[in-house]
Amino acid sequence: MSTEQSSELSESPPRHRGPRPSAGAPAGIGAYPTIRTSRFSCRQFRLADIEPLAALAGEHRVADTTIGVPRPFTTEFARMCTSSHAATSQDRRSLHWTALNNGDQRVVGYAALNPIDTERAQAQLRFWGGGSIERRNDVVEWSEAIVEFALTELNLRRVYALQLERHALAGHVLATIGMLPEGLVRKRIYKGGLVEDIVCWAIARNDS
Repeated sequence: MSTEQSSELSESPPRHRGPRPSAGAPAGIGAYPTIRTSRFSCRQFRLADIEPLAALAGEHRVADTTIGVPRPFTTEFARMCTSSHAATSQDRRSLHWTALNNGDQRVVGYAALNPIDTERAQAQLRFWGGGSIERRNDVVEWSEAIVEFALTELNLRRVYALQLERHALAGHVLATIGMLPEGLVRKRIYKGGLVEDIVCWAIARNDS
């Protein structure tokens, strides 16, 4: 999830109204869902995704502004992270997806519900996009699909996200998909040698 400018939280654009996403597999335990929109597919990670994902995550604009993406983001780190995905998905503690362009099947980003708290029926949305995609609209499309999947197919009551306060693009994406800012937490994240403020966002199932 991922410019170097401050977030303007007072201006929340209308929620994106794209085509309703579809899940390629049922949401039951053990089945790994594929989330499809008109232009993108979010599917389970494969070994072949590690190198392209590491290259995208290593881009300065992604690594500098995305919580949870270290610098440098190496293929070894990507391999270590993805090795745990199968186990945590089995009991729905998390779901991680590679985002691909439907046309050429090019890897363009990442999305996740991590962690998923089934006891409290909530999950954290994570996302970022890299390469030559139009990050604002493209990431909105697959992030909105992930949120709808979480609230309907997984029957969660709430999905939340954390944004670096200086990262306005992430705030735009979250506002566009219907999330509301819940507050600023000062000096919460240590990243790239800086202690950063974060903005908490969320959407609940009964939000209009």
